[in-house]
Amino acid sequence: MPNFQNITTFKTNNIGEDLSAQATDFFASRRGTDLSRYVGVSLPGVPNLSRKRTLFNRSALVSTNALWKLGRGEFKTQIDYSFNRITAEAANVTTYFLNDGNRVVTEDRNGVDRSHSLSGKFIYELNQKTAFINNTLKTNIDWDDVRLGVTGSLSNNQTASLPDYYVGNDFKLIKRFNGKHLVTFISKNEWESLPQTLSVSINDGFMRQQVKDHAFYTNESAAYAFSVKCITISLEGGVKGYVRTMRSELPDMPEEIPGETTNVLNTNYFTVYATPKFEYWVRRVNFTLNAPVSFAHYTFDKALANRSEVYFSPSLSMNWKPNNRFEMSVSGGTGRSPMDLNMIQPGYVMTNYRSFRRGIDDFYNSSSQRVSGRLSYKHTRRGIFANAMVMQSWSHRPYTLAQQLYGDYVVYSYTDAESDGQMLMASGNIGKTLDFMRGSANINGSFSRNESHLISENTNVNSVGTSWSVGAKINGAPLRWFSFDYRFEWASSRMSMNGTNASWLGNMENELLLNIMPHRKWEWHISGEHYRNELTADQFKNVFLLDTKVIFKLNKRLELSASLSNIFNQRTYNYTTYNQLTSFESQRWLRGRELLISISLRK
Repeated sequence: MPNFQNITTFKTNNIGEDLSAQATDFFASRRGTDLSRYVGVSLPGVPNLSRKRTLFNRSALVSTNALWKLGRGEFKTQIDYSFNRITAEAANVTTYFLNDGNRVVTEDRNGVDRSHSLSGKFIYELNQKTAFINNTLKTNIDWDDVRLGVTGSLSNNQTASLPDYYVGNDFKLIKRFNGKHLVTFISKNEWESLPQTLSVSINDGFMRQQVKDHAFYTNESAAYAFSVKCITISLEGGVKGYVRTMRSELPDMPEEIPGETTNVLNTNYFTVYATPKFEYWVRRVNFTLNAPVSFAHYTFDKALANRSEVYFSPSLSMNWKPNNRFEMSVSGGTGRSPMDLNMIQPGYVMTNYRSFRRGIDDFYNSSSQRVSGRLSYKHTRRGIFANAMVMQSWSHRPYTLAQQLYGDYVVYSYTDAESDGQMLMASGNIGKTLDFMRGSANINGSFSRNESHLISENTNVNSVGTSWSVGAKINGAPLRWFSFDYRFEWASSRMSMNGTNASWLGNMENELLLNIMPHRKWEWHISGEHYRNELTADQFKNVFLLDTKVIFKLNKRLELSASLSNIFNQRTYNYTTYNQLTSFESQRWLRGRELLISISLRK
């Protein structure tokens, strides 16, 4: 109708499609409440592979959207409810690299995750020539129950209850004066509650972890901008407020691990900030200077001493565009920032059946620097496109991550010791259209090197992780009735600790899709995937996956199709990864051979 529109959908499946991901993600941006789960119990996932290969699910989604015209404005709503029941199974081998000999832990995991999510978004918007108003009220309620059974080095059963309650309101007003002057007012208010419960039955014993975490965040700001010839000056300023309480109890701590098992924390702050921005254009060069500065006052309700801090993080960038084909930019910045307040945690928290976390019992600041450069080129008439990027960053922290093993248990904490790190990242790709076969080709590559300092078993460790990858893509439609799409990638990584290098481990991926259309009413799709993962030096695991699908279009409204997936009936997938102090080898179970017949009717 002219003043009202609505669409309501219902979906359900058990074929490996995550319907909750199909709902519009209103909350993808980072929340100001900045809460994160301490409990880390989840079902095993599989990198690289599509979730249709690995997701054993029963899913449902109900979504309703409505729009009302209200004079010059409009009111929009969206409400979604989703349910997922997921099962997963995996076999893992974790190796801890220690000076006195590596420690190996084996696990066979089998679990069920039942998750519910209810979200809503309510928007009023008024858009006029000299003013724009938007108010968005959003809410999200999740409740997630996980049951995970583990056999191996330390057999156990884990049960986690992980609800999440969130509500937020965003208000934005943009007002234009005299054509060149723009004033923006923004108000953000958010509240979140993140209670967590983890119960573990192990060795005829029982542990129960309870965490109650609540936070309120507010940010009220205004921005003003104006332009004079080649110069644009803008200023944003405002105030932020944050109130958080966290309580946790772990009465049945393993006897091997000494330390406090209760946390009673209040981490609050009030911040006044300003962000001046200066832009200058000369010929085809654009210079931009950002100079954010803030004053913050922190209160901890006697858990720590209250304190006040000033932060300044300037950055400068230059962009050069001599013509419509070539563009180059360089940028750099430095700054001082506060630590994550979630790290203030003097007592232990159990994250899973054998891992415990203890944070910092003091407040610290860190500093960082970065430089980066980008190049891009495009020649549309010849169909050539290329770009490259490189970035180097440095970080300086007055605390260091520490790992300590107590028998079968591992504890992660932080020590009062300086820690420096640096990271180098580079990537590039070049592409060319292939007009003779109505397609294109692309070659890409990347490199990264991350150096960090940690403490393992009371010993300083310099950890360097290096990885690189190369890949290529080509697609085309050389015949009226035939098209194809092929992708190749090779990646390799290595971990070095105190100058001792582990072996390079490589992974190769091949994907091929063939589309055959012998008649306007018939389509035949054939897709294949090949994975070659190096589990240990010179020991490889190959996996071949093949699918096919036939489609018959009876008319414009009715379509019939039949698909057969995982024709070779591959049931497992193996891979190995490194992190800072461990290697992780895993075997994951896949969905087997499946036949799906579909009927689609469009009105």
